[in-house]
Amino acid sequence: MAVAAMALLTSVVAGGLPAAVAGPSPEVARKCMRFSYIAYPYKRPGSVKMSGDRQSYFRDCMAKEGNVPEPTPPKES
Repeated sequence: MAVAAMALLTSVVAGGLPAAVAGPSPEVARKCMRFSYIAYPYKRPGSVKMSGDRQSYFRDCMAKEGNVPEPTPPKES
């Protein structure tokens, strides 16, 4: 009787919980990281003023599940 009550309680509690949402896959993360370094290439810290552009691009790409057009490298000046 106690086992049946515990099983019923467990199923009621588990039924009330929201389903887990999976995050982006590792492939999407690698693609977004590669695209962020194409759009905003690495520059030695201290040689230029730093900005959060690369990180912002990466977050935006991850939010869109990697469905962004492939960026073109910036022109060297």
